[in-house]
Amino acid sequence: SGGSGNLVMHQIHILSRVAEYATEETQDAKALLDLLLPTLKRPGSVVPARTKGDVLNIMLRFIPLVIDPSVSAIAKDEQQHLLAGYLNSISSSFGRLRLDSARATLSRILSTLAKFDRQLQGVTTSEPTPLESAAWVVEEINAYSTQRLNEPDHERRLVAFGRLNDELWNQPALLDAHAWIPVLHNLVYFAQDQEELATRSNASFGLARFITRTAQAFNADPQSAEAQVMGRSMQSILLPSIKHMLASKHEVVQMEFLGALRRAVHECGDFFDQLRDLKALDTPDEEANFFYNILHIQTHRRTRAMRRFRDLVAKNVYIQSQMPTDDAMDVDEDSASDSDDDESKGVAKKKPSTSRSKTPAIQPLVFNSEQASPISPANIRALIFPLLENWALAEGDQLNHDLSNEAIQTIGALSAVLPWSQYNAMLRKYLGMAKKTPSLEKRLMRLIMSLLDNFHFDLRHVKVDKLGRLLSDESASSDKEQEVPAVVVAETELAEVAETEPADEDTGLTEADDESNMVTDSVPQKDLPEERIHKVVVSFLLPELKKMITETNEEKLMLRAPVAMAIVRILTALPENTMTAQLPGVLTTISNMLRAKAQSARNATRETLVRIVKFLGPSYFGFIVKELKASLSRGVHKHILSYTIYALLKEILGMIKVGDLDYTLEPLIEILVQDVFGQVGEDKDSEDWTSKMREAKVHHGPDCFEMLASVTQFDNIRMMLAPLRDILRETDTPKRTRVVDNVLRRISIGVNHNKSYDTKSILIFCHSIINQYLAMSTKDAKDTKKVKEDAEQLKRLRFASNEENAKVYIRRKDMAPKRDYLQANAHRFVQFGLEIVYFGLRRERFSSKDAEVLGMLDPFVDLAGNGLFSRYNSIISLCCKIWAIMVRLPLPSVSAGIPVVIKRLFAIFRQTSSTNSDMIQNCFKLLASLLRSKHAESLMAGYEPEELETPEKDEVDKTASDKKAKKGKKPAVRISADCMKDSLISEQQLRDLIDFIRPDIEETERQATAFSLIRAILTRRMIVDSLYKLLDNIRELMITAQDANVREVCRLTWFQFLMDYPLGERRLTNAMSFIVQNATGYVYESGRVSALEIMGVIINRFADEILLPNAAEPFFLGLVLIIAKDESSQCREMATHLLPIMIARFDQPRLNRAWTLLDQWSAGIANSCEPVVETDAKKAANAEIQQAKMRELGRAALQCYGIIIEPLGDKFGKRIPAFLSIVDTALTVSLKTWKQAEMQLNHRPGVDGVGDLETIAANLHSGGDPHNAALTYWETAYLALNAYERFARVMPQKAVGDNGQSRIWQLAVRHLTHPHAWVRLSAARLIGAYVAMGDPSWMLEAESESPVEETAEWEVPVYTGRPKYVLFSASALKQIAHGLIVQLSSRFVSPELGTQIVKNLYFIARCFLTAVPQNALEGTGIEPVADASDDDSDSDEEAEQSSVWTKERSLSWLINRIGSLARTEIIRGRGLTEKRTYSFRWFAAVISLVPPTLLKQSAYIMPIVSPLYRTTQDTQLPSQPITLSGTTKSPTEQIDELKALANDVIKLLQTRIGVTEFSAILVKVQSHVSQVQSQRRERRKQLAVIDPELHAKKKIRKHESSRRRRQEQMSEHARRRTRIVVRRAYGDKSSEK
Repeated sequence: SGGSGNLVMHQIHILSRVAEYATEETQDAKALLDLLLPTLKRPGSVVPARTKGDVLNIMLRFIPLVIDPSVSAIAKDEQQHLLAGYLNSISSSFGRLRLDSARATLSRILSTLAKFDRQLQGVTTSEPTPLESAAWVVEEINAYSTQRLNEPDHERRLVAFGRLNDELWNQPALLDAHAWIPVLHNLVYFAQDQEELATRSNASFGLARFITRTAQAFNADPQSAEAQVMGRSMQSILLPSIKHMLASKHEVVQMEFLGALRRAVHECGDFFDQLRDLKALDTPDEEANFFYNILHIQTHRRTRAMRRFRDLVAKNVYIQSQMPTDDAMDVDEDSASDSDDDESKGVAKKKPSTSRSKTPAIQPLVFNSEQASPISPANIRALIFPLLENWALAEGDQLNHDLSNEAIQTIGALSAVLPWSQYNAMLRKYLGMAKKTPSLEKRLMRLIMSLLDNFHFDLRHVKVDKLGRLLSDESASSDKEQEVPAVVVAETELAEVAETEPADEDTGLTEADDESNMVTDSVPQKDLPEERIHKVVVSFLLPELKKMITETNEEKLMLRAPVAMAIVRILTALPENTMTAQLPGVLTTISNMLRAKAQSARNATRETLVRIVKFLGPSYFGFIVKELKASLSRGVHKHILSYTIYALLKEILGMIKVGDLDYTLEPLIEILVQDVFGQVGEDKDSEDWTSKMREAKVHHGPDCFEMLASVTQFDNIRMMLAPLRDILRETDTPKRTRVVDNVLRRISIGVNHNKSYDTKSILIFCHSIINQYLAMSTKDAKDTKKVKEDAEQLKRLRFASNEENAKVYIRRKDMAPKRDYLQANAHRFVQFGLEIVYFGLRRERFSSKDAEVLGMLDPFVDLAGNGLFSRYNSIISLCCKIWAIMVRLPLPSVSAGIPVVIKRLFAIFRQTSSTNSDMIQNCFKLLASLLRSKHAESLMAGYEPEELETPEKDEVDKTASDKKAKKGKKPAVRISADCMKDSLISEQQLRDLIDFIRPDIEETERQATAFSLIRAILTRRMIVDSLYKLLDNIRELMITAQDANVREVCRLTWFQFLMDYPLGERRLTNAMSFIVQNATGYVYESGRVSALEIMGVIINRFADEILLPNAAEPFFLGLVLIIAKDESSQCREMATHLLPIMIARFDQPRLNRAWTLLDQWSAGIANSCEPVVETDAKKAANAEIQQAKMRELGRAALQCYGIIIEPLGDKFGKRIPAFLSIVDTALTVSLKTWKQAEMQLNHRPGVDGVGDLETIAANLHSGGDPHNAALTYWETAYLALNAYERFARVMPQKAVGDNGQSRIWQLAVRHLTHPHAWVRLSAARLIGAYVAMGDPSWMLEAESESPVEETAEWEVPVYTGRPKYVLFSASALKQIAHGLIVQLSSRFVSPELGTQIVKNLYFIARCFLTAVPQNALEGTGIEPVADASDDDSDSDEEAEQSSVWTKERSLSWLINRIGSLARTEIIRGRGLTEKRTYSFRWFAAVISLVPPTLLKQSAYIMPIVSPLYRTTQDTQLPSQPITLSGTTKSPTEQIDELKALANDVIKLLQTRIGVTEFSAILVKVQSHVSQVQSQRRERRKQLAVIDPELHAKKKIRKHESSRRRRQEQMSEHARRRTRIVVRRAYGDKSSEK
C-alpha cells in the first residue's frame, strides 16, 4: 500500500545516513544487500530514483564489509560469487538510472569492486586488470564538470570514448569479455542521449566496436569462454536493448540502434539464430536495403522500404495458399443435406446454376503457416512492429499520414505470418487500446481491420454440430480442456500490463516487457490445435466484434461499421455450420444499421454492406435484399432502401455473370418500380419535399433498371417491361411518361451492354415490337371506333327532343370503365425498339460479315425510312441515327432508300424554321454521313438529284436578276462544275443547305454538327459561290471564337479548304496576310495562338514553291515581332518554335535578306547608348524614344540569333564573327551602364548601390520603373548571355577552344553580380556550360595573365594566353567564386539559380584542390585554425582573408567564405534558410571530394562544422511560408527540412573522418558556442543597466518571435488534427479537410 511503501522509503533513507558508521562485517550487512538489490530493478513508479540512490549509498558502504578480504570473514569462493552478483546488479543499473548522483555512486561502487577483484585474484603487477580498465572507462564517460553545475565534462568523456574505441576494445588483456558488461550497459545508456550528438555518436561507435569484437571472438573459436560470454552479452544485453529502443518515440535514438542492428546482422548474423534470417534485409544495394531506407529522411523511401519488406514476407505466403480462389466464399458441398435447416434459419439457399466471378473485387482469405515467411515471426513482432506502431499511432508533430497509412497496411500484411498466440495477443492489445484511447480510435480501428483482413487460420475442418459447437471427443466432457491456452492468456495479460504499468524513468521499459519476451520465446513451433483456436474465435473474438457493430453511438458507428466485413471474412474460415449459425445475425444487424440518422454512419454501413456482398458473391444477394426490404420498409427508409440497392448493384456489376441475379429479379423490380413510380418517386419529385437525406434527393431507379438489364437473361427482360406497360395503360400525363421514356431508354442501353447478347433474338424482338406498335402509333387514340361510338351515344342523349326516346343510364362510380392509354403511348415502345437497334449498331453488335445478320438487318432499312414520316420527333431522330450507320453497311435496300431519304430530309428542313431541335441536328448528321460515305457514292453512281424548286423561289430569283439588270449589274453566274455531276444533292439544294447551316457555325450547341456537314461538303469538293463566303466566315471564327475546340475545328476546315480548292494568287496572299495580322495584332491571346497554330500547319505542309513566294517574308517578320514584343509567353514559345523551322526552309537569297535585317537591328545596340545632346526637350524626348526602339530591335536580333543557331548548323558558320561582335557589344554596353549607375549610387551617403539596384530589378515585373538607367540593358544582357550559351553548346570548339572569345567569357563573369536575377541566372548557366567542357587540371596548365591596367570598373583586362584557359587561372576562378558567393548572399535566389551556384562552386572546389600542396594532403602541413566565431564583423574577416589569399590556400579560403555566409544567415537572417540550404548541399559535395587527411585540418573542417552545429540547435523560425515548385512550406517545415539536411551532412562528415576526430571537433565548437553565449548573456545584463530602452526593445522583439513560433506550432497541430470526412457518392470517393 501507499502508506507502507512510504515508510519503507523513509527507512531506507535513514539506513543510508547511518550506513557510514558501520565498521564490522556482520551477516546483517549481507542480508540487507540481498534484500535491497532487487529494488534497483523495480520501475521508477514503484521505487523512486531518490530511494535507489539511497540503496546505492548503502551498497557503497556495505560491500567492503562483505567482500573485503582484510575485513570479511566470508570464504574466498563465496566472496568471488558475491562480487560477481554485485557486479551484474551494478552493471544493469547503469542502463536504467539517470540521476547524476546515482550514476556517480555506481561508478564508485564499480571502482570498489574492481579493487577487491584485484585482491581476490591476487594480482601484484602494476598493469590494470580488465575490470579496473572498465571501471576507469565507466567513471570517465560519466564525468561531470568541476566548474559548472550539472554540466558534463565533455573533454574527459571524449578522451575515455576515444581510448575505448581506439585502444581497449581490441585488447582482451585490458578489457576482457566480463569487463565489457558494465561498459556495454553504459554504451546502451549513452546511445539514447537525444541532446548530445558527440556522446551519442561515440556510444554508438562503441556498440559497433563491441559487435566487431564479438564477431572476432566467434571467428577465432566459437566454443571459447570469451566467445560464450560475449555471445551471452549480445543476447541478453544488446539485442533486447535494440528491441526496446526501436520502439522509442525519438527518431535519432531509433536510428542509432537500427544502425547497431544492421552491423550486428552484417558481422554476427551467421553466429546467432535471432539475426540469421535478418540478413535477407541487409542487401548491398542501398536502394533496396531495409536498414538504410526504413528511417531515411525522405518519406517515400520509408514507404518503399515498408512495401518491399511486406512483399518479401508475403510473397511466399500467397504462393503456398491452400484455399482455392473460386470456392473461397462457398459453403462445402458435403453440407447439401442440411439445406432444409439453412432454409428454416432464413439463409438463402444457393442455386446450382449460380456462377461466380473469376476475379472477385475482394481477395479471399489466405491460409498459411508462419514457416512461409523468410523472416521469423519473433523478429517481426520484436523488431519490426515497434517501428511500424510508432508511425501508425503517432500523434502531434510526429504524425505523418503517408507513413501512418503505409504502416497500418504493413502491420496487417505481416500479421499473416504470425502464429496464433502472437496474432491473438496483438488483436486483444489493439481492441483494448480502442476502448481506452478515443483519440486514436480511428487508426486503431484501421489496425484491427488490417489484422482481421489477414486472418490466416484454416478452421473449416473443425468438427462442430449444427449450432456451431465443438464435437471433439477430448473436449466434450471437460470444460477445462476447452479453456483458452495459458500462453494466450499470459500474453494477453502482459499486453494489458504493458499498457497500464508505468515505465522505468530511464529506459521506458517495464518488467512485463522482459516477461513478454520470455513468453514469446517459449512458444513452441507447433501452434495451438484448431479446436482451441475455434473456441477462442467463437467465444471471445466474434462477440467482441459484434459488440462493436451494435454500438448505439452513431459517431462511433461510422468507424466501427467496417468491422462487419471482418466478421464475415472470419466466418468464411470457420466450419460451415458455424458460419450458417452466425452469418444471418450479422447481415440482419448490418441491415438495421442503415436506419441510422447520421449520413456518415449510413455511408460507412452501406460501404461495408457493399464489400460484404462482393465478398460473399451473388448467391447471398437475394437474402440480403430480403433483409433490407424487411428492415427498411417505412417512410424515409424506403429511400435508403432504393439507394442501397443501387449501390449494391453498381459495385457487384463487374464481378457477376449474366443470370446470377435472375432468381431475385421480382423483389428487385418491385423495389425499383416503387422507387420510380410509387410514393417514393413522388416524394423525390415533389417541391414540398424537404428531407435533408442524400438518399432522398437522387434518382437512381433508372440506373438500376439499366444495370439489371445488363446482367439479366434476355428472356427475362419482359419482366421489366410488364410494369411499364401497365403504367402506360393507366396514364398519358407528360410527367409520368417522361419517366417511362427514360426507364425504357436505360433498359435498352443495358440490353446492349449485356454480355449474353444474342443478335438473332434481339433483332426478332425489335422487329416485332416496332411493327406491332408503329402502326398503332400512327393513329390517334381519340379516333378509335370505341371512342367514336361513345361520342355518338352522348350526342344522342344530349340533343334528344323526344322524352320518350330518352333513356337514362345510371352507373355506379366504381363501375365506370377505365380509359386505356396504351394506344396513345404506343410510340414509346417503337422508340424502345429503335434504341436497342441503334445502340447495337453503334456498339458493332451486329457483324457486317455475317450474311444472315445482314439479311435480318435489311428490313430495318424500310422500318427506319418509314419512321422518318412519323409525327414524333424522337422517332425521326432515332431513324436518322440508324440510317447514318446502316448507310455504311452492304444492305440491298439502302440504294433504293437514299433518294427517298434525301427528299424527306429536305422536306423536313423546309418545314422547320429553326435548327435548334435535336431532330434537325440528327437530320444534318444523316446528310453528312450520306455525303461522306463512299459506299453510298458507289451505290448512287450516275444518280441525278431532283431539283426541289418552288414557283415562289423562281419568281424571287427572277425578280432579283431583273433588279440587278436595271442597275447595270450582271447577275451572278451559277457555277456548274463537273464535280457536281455525281453529287447526291443538286446545286440549288447545296445553296439552300449552306444558307440553312450558316447561322449554326456561331452557335455553340450546334457548331459540331454544322462543321461536320461542311467538311463533308468539302470532302466531295462541291463548288458554289456561297461556299467561299461561308469559308471566309469560318476563317474569321477561327480567330474570334472563344472555345478552343471550335477554333481547332475551324482551323482544320479552313486548311482543308486551302489544300483542296482552287485559290487565286490574290486570295492566297490575302489569306497569308490575314494570318500574320491576327498573329501579331489580335487583342486576345487565344486568337493569336490560333493564328500561330494555322501558321505552323502551313509552314509544315505547304510546298516551297507555294510557301516561299507568298509567305516567307511576312511569316518571318511576324514571328520576330511576336518573339520581341508579345506579352503572352505561350505566343512567344510558339513563335520561338516556328521561327527555326521557317528559317531552315529559306533559300540563300531570302537568308541573305534575313541577315541584312539582323545586322541593321543589331547596330542599334551600340547606337542606343550614345548620350542625347539635344537641348530642346521635345527633340530630346524623340531621341530617347528612338533609342528605345533601337534597343528593342537589338534585343530582337539577339533573340533571333539564339533561336536559329541550332537549326542552321553549318550555314551559321559564316555569321559567327558578326554574332560574336553583337554579343560583345551587348555585354559591354550592359556592363558599362550598370557599373556607372552603381558607382553614382555608392557615392551617395547612406546608400547601398548594389542592394538598391537589386530591389529595383526585383520590382521591374511588379510595377517598378522599367526605364531605370542602371537596368536599361538588362534584357539585352540576358538575351546575349542566353544566345552565347546556346552557341557554346552547339559549337563548343568555337566557343571554348583556342579560337574562342576570351573577352566574352570575362564579360560573363562580370555579369555574375548583375542586379537582375535573370541575368545572374543566365551568367551562372553560361559559366556552368564553360566548366562542364573543361577539366580541373587546366588550372595547373593555365598560362599567367598579362592584364592591361583597368581605367574603369566596367572594362575587362586583356587576356594574352590561350583562350580556353581564360577562366581557369587561380585569380579568374577566385573572381568567379566571389561572384557566385555574392549571388548566394542575395535576397533573391531562385531554386534554379541556387542549384546552379552549387554546381559551379563544386567544380571550382575541384580546381582549387589541385593546387593544395602535397604535404597538406598527407596531413603534415597543418594550416592555422579557421575562425568559427559568431561575431558580426564578417566583412572585416573577409577582407583579412582576401588579403592573405594564395593559390595554395584557395580551397580553405572558399570553404571559409561559404561557412561565413552560412553563419551570417544564422546571426542576421531572422530565421531564413535558403543560404544555409545551398551551403550545406555544397558542404556535402566537398566532404565527399576532399581527402580525409586534408578534411581533418581545422582550416577546412571548422567552417563546416560550426554552421551545421548551430543549425541543429537553432529554434528561430522563418518569418513567413515559402512556395517552391508549387508547394507551400510552413516555417516549421522549412526549419525541420534544414535540420534534417544538416544532420545528413554531419553523418557524412562523421563517416569520412571518423567518430573520434569528429567528436573532438564538435566539442570544440560546442565549447566555443557556449563561451560566446555566456559572453552575450553578460552583455545583455550590462545592456539592461546601460541602455534600458534598447534592452526593452530587444526583449519585446524576442517575445514576439517566440509568440509567433508558438502560434505557428499551434496552427500546424490544428491542421494535422483536422478530421477527414470521407464521402461516398455515386461510387466516387472524395475527402474534405
